[in-house]
Amino acid sequence: MARCVKAIVLAWALVLPAVADAPSPAPEPLTYYAGMPGRLTADQDAEGGNAFASALIEVWRDETVDLRDFGRRVAAVTMHKSGGWQSPEIPRRTPAPDWSFAANEDERRVALVLVNADYSESGVSSLPGAAFDAERIPAALDELGFDVTLVRDAGGAVVDRALADFAAQSADADVAVIYMGGHGVQPGRDVYWIYGDYPDPESRGHLATHALKVSEAGKAARARKLNFVFYAACRDDPFRR
Repeated sequence: MARCVKAIVLAWALVLPAVADAPSPAPEPLTYYAGMPGRLTADQDAEGGNAFASALIEVWRDETVDLRDFGRRVAAVTMHKSGGWQSPEIPRRTPAPDWSFAANEDERRVALVLVNADYSESGVSSLPGAAFDAERIPAALDELGFDVTLVRDAGGAVVDRALADFAAQSADADVAVIYMGGHGVQPGRDVYWIYGDYPDPESRGHLATHALKVSEAGKAARARKLNFVFYAACRDDPFRR
């Protein structure tokens, strides 16, 4: 019996170091939506882009705002800049409440900016505001110390490759951000970001091949400390009409 117990103890001694060395799972991304379910968002505010994008840039640059107040500030500024049209949905939980977006040389930060503005192949309106945001969002993130990758007006194959690359990149980072701008829909519970080549804007039948679930995009954010998804698009269901 003593030999048996000794063997079990030895086995655990061999296993425990491997368990201790295993990397911790990445924290779930905090997802911020430009508007509430069932609502449209405006492509351009007085500054030329989505009001949510304008709010993000303003609040990001305010070094006095920590994560504890970040969501409330973004929501308030978005509502103001949109004239009350957009009411963002923000996460209920606030991990690392003292953390802020202020530049921090001790952190490795990475960002993936996904923007579709040219919808000429889809038969729906293209988005000059989203095109403007494709310029200013990467610039703002760069100021905060993020290594930024911009993917603009891309289809599914390019986006899939970008997400795979970002998943590998963010796994070695402290903080990761994914920003998504363009057309979007929410038929039911899932929110989709629409590719510029969506074949038929009156049919939901192409969502699986010509759109990306926001929840799936968020899986590519695998940083050790914090992960964010910022979705600057509509959440209505146009297919009902």
